[in-house]
Amino acid sequence: MPIRMQSRLLLSLAVVLSAGISARADVWPQFRGATGDGVSRETNLPSKWSTDSGVLWKTELPGFGNSSPAVTEKLVVLTTQTKDDALWLLILDRATGKLTKEIKVGSGKLAAKGAANLYAHRHNPATPSPIAVGNRVWAFFGSGLLVCVDAASGDVVWQKDMVAEYGEYDITFGMGSTPRYWNGLLYVSCLTKGASYVVAFDAESGKEKWKVDRRLPAKDDGPDAYSTPIVAGHQLLISGSDHVNSYDLLTGKQLWVSNGLAIDSPYGRVIASPVATEEGIVIATSGNPGGGGKGRVIAVNALGEKGDVSSKRVWTQEKSSPDSSTPVAINGLVFMLADAGILTCADVRTGEVKYTKRLGEGPYHASLVAADGKVYAQSTTGTCTVLKADDSGDVLAENKLDGQFFSTPAISNGIVFLRAYERVYAISN
Repeated sequence: MPIRMQSRLLLSLAVVLSAGISARADVWPQFRGATGDGVSRETNLPSKWSTDSGVLWKTELPGFGNSSPAVTEKLVVLTTQTKDDALWLLILDRATGKLTKEIKVGSGKLAAKGAANLYAHRHNPATPSPIAVGNRVWAFFGSGLLVCVDAASGDVVWQKDMVAEYGEYDITFGMGSTPRYWNGLLYVSCLTKGASYVVAFDAESGKEKWKVDRRLPAKDDGPDAYSTPIVAGHQLLISGSDHVNSYDLLTGKQLWVSNGLAIDSPYGRVIASPVATEEGIVIATSGNPGGGGKGRVIAVNALGEKGDVSSKRVWTQEKSSPDSSTPVAINGLVFMLADAGILTCADVRTGEVKYTKRLGEGPYHASLVAADGKVYAQSTTGTCTVLKADDSGDVLAENKLDGQFFSTPAISNGIVFLRAYERVYAISN
């Protein structure tokens, strides 16, 4: 079987291979779904809503945080930090939104060397998103606390101080990466100017299965990354330190690596996760907060390859590139959203731009998600723009809710879950 056909087969089986998470479409167990592609098989999803219509329930949350919801058959799980620096796991009833458990798991602050006014309004230790599978919940906080909790009893199963065990973070705006769960393993990506590694744990026991150092050439803020790993077939994809690369899920062996994310700025760093497409192409972005949206997007023919694949780059883009928002790929197209609200739709294979469109009031930090022929783009000011997942650029609706939204939407069982800084909404038809 040709390598490219193998890679497509692996991608089509990605959700099934992440068993241990239900492969059904009615759960959203972690950040951007089971594998991190941000695409759901759900249908009959809402397009229009407002404060007066379409809100199934709304729940006020204690403290503040930007973690995205993890959704199981019965639960919605979030994290938060209260003013006393306590770190909490919040468990809500999925059907009613009732807050059933508030579990204090520790306390701590971000270790961040950047100016607080640049991040404190949108980032604290409760930025990484939790993971929920059955009655087990895993949560990582920017302080370095990694914890496994039994959702039924509220008991802590195990916990780790990642800073004490693996080294101090040296990262400008504080640790913000979310772990990734797959088939009984929990993967943590730590990319900083200090500690820099990828580690896999047995999710039930917390025992280390493998660890690899990840130190790739990058300068200034380049070694810092806030991105979340994704799963593509048998591979774990990591983006940061001016490179995107892949590890074998079971052994940690590096499969391939590509450079190309460096930009001409001392502030270049990676926040968005990589994207694996059905065409075997990996798309990765690096943001430039001081460059007026001119960062860098690369597309590499990487899946199914080995070694240095930098020469396999098929297209690049620099204008209106995403910073915080992870793109979403669907129907042979990739949708990319710059923080200023410029949406670009391009052909996955060629990078040909199908359209660019300015969305409503921004900025935009949440990642894009797609389902039911729709792409959802959530602004920080509460406007969620719903577009057709094609090359038409047609906007189906612009929907406004109260709150500050830095969190990425979750999709489950006909409902779109939107987490604001201080509350969470369930939106339904």
